[in-house]
Amino acid sequence: RFDSPVGAGRWLKCSHILATCHLPAPAMDSVLAAVKPRFDSPVEIVKTLAKIWVGTKLVKLARLVWWRTRMERIYPGPPASWLLGNLMDLQRAGGFTFEFFEENHKKYGRTFRFWIGPFDLQLSTADPKAIDFIHRKMPSRPDATKMILNYLGDENLLFQHGDRAKQLRLRYGKMVNSQAVQKQVHQESWRLLAVDSAKWGTEGPVDFFEEMRTNVYNVMGKVFFGEEFLTTDLGKSIRENHFYCIKHCMTWGFFPFEPFWMSEFKKYKNAKTTFFNSVAEALKIKKREYDADPASNSDGFKLLLTDTKADGTPFFTDTLRVATMQGFLNGAFDTTHCSISWVVYFLAKYPETQQRLRDEMYRKYGEKLQGDTTECPFSVADLSQSNFPMLEAVIRESLRVLSTVPVVQRMHQTETFDVPGLAPDGGEARVDPGVSCNIVYALALQEESYAGRNPREFNIDRWLQGHGNNKTFAPPEDTINKHFFAFGGHARICVGMNFAYAELRSLLAYMVATFSWTLANPDEKVDALYEAGVQQPKTHFKVNFKRL
Repeated sequence: RFDSPVGAGRWLKCSHILATCHLPAPAMDSVLAAVKPRFDSPVEIVKTLAKIWVGTKLVKLARLVWWRTRMERIYPGPPASWLLGNLMDLQRAGGFTFEFFEENHKKYGRTFRFWIGPFDLQLSTADPKAIDFIHRKMPSRPDATKMILNYLGDENLLFQHGDRAKQLRLRYGKMVNSQAVQKQVHQESWRLLAVDSAKWGTEGPVDFFEEMRTNVYNVMGKVFFGEEFLTTDLGKSIRENHFYCIKHCMTWGFFPFEPFWMSEFKKYKNAKTTFFNSVAEALKIKKREYDADPASNSDGFKLLLTDTKADGTPFFTDTLRVATMQGFLNGAFDTTHCSISWVVYFLAKYPETQQRLRDEMYRKYGEKLQGDTTECPFSVADLSQSNFPMLEAVIRESLRVLSTVPVVQRMHQTETFDVPGLAPDGGEARVDPGVSCNIVYALALQEESYAGRNPREFNIDRWLQGHGNNKTFAPPEDTINKHFFAFGGHARICVGMNFAYAELRSLLAYMVATFSWTLANPDEKVDALYEAGVQQPKTHFKVNFKRL
């Protein structure tokens, strides 16, 4: 009888043995009749199936418990609840904050582990060798990324895997990396800052982070939505609700359930919904404009509206268009806004470096800076890494010393890897499919194996080689940093990096050509605040500008 999972297993084994025997037909019939399972009723069938299902689940649970126990022996880490894992630790820390990772790396070494729920293993590493390997071999992002950026649409590129992620990255790249889009970003960044900075240097110290909040956001908005983004109520709704989501997402992302009864959570959920709906409405308006005059829209926007699959159907559904635009706005605003703030901070803190950059700009392009500079006098190529290596060195070094994105996540869904540098003793360690690897840039970029000598010092010359006026951009010799930096590395480097660089370079070029600046309080210690995956100034440093 099938009176237990064990009995069922015995019957299957017996049947297999009989199938391999060579008995005469009458004898075989007699044996089969003796071992044939009997079901007295449908209830007996249901009971048997239930027992098999429960048995299977118990075996799977036992294997998971054994695996978790083994992982805890291999990787050190904070004590974890068997049910919630370290979710409460993350909640107290405010989410995936850099402070959480920094504190645990100090306590447990180069690699530590923590759990989200009972079996979602999270590994964290600050070893440059391990990070380089993870970049090359693990292309996907784990579900925890969605907890950090939970206000972006479910179809956002950050949350996709496999071929879907590749297809989206290809199209994202075409939209933000075309020459037309790069040129537009380059010009709009200079033009808008020329307007917004008109009073700098005349009304006392400037809260630079706050001043640049709307400026940086409007560059992206204007490139994709046009002039009306700066003035309409719809543009204002997108900005305000996006800002609210960025500020509060870490508060609610790590709750094990939705606290629907809490008024502050309701405000956050409403901001998410309004952000989505406002972007959707803006896209509908642009779609009508495109239908009326296809030549009036940017190359990037045309692809968003017209790209098709192999069968001729639209690649971008309405929901995917909104998720895509939300991702563009998020990357172009939050990451770029914080990045330009940290670069300006370091140039204010180290005025001799600021003057070196200014001298180099006038040596190279002094003639272009004569006369009216309301419009950008430089081409995109003028400010590139090859033509203006010192500008590249300033950006790289600023974002190395203080990473805008201090922690990112990677995993592989199907393959197992032995990752060099991941073991607590510096050797190889096994990473199973689906295990999240948290890459702590903020610590790794300050390792000597990455930055060379004196890694905690701000020194742009570590990125420059040559003598006199013939210096070229080159990472320090005998280091691993040729393979990744603050924007990522290898196949999963930030897809919007060129867009961000076009904006950063143009903004910095305008400031260096137009102002000199210093910190209003040179002795002020400016700490970083981690929100929505990026580090921004916790206290908004003020800057004294002097127009040249």
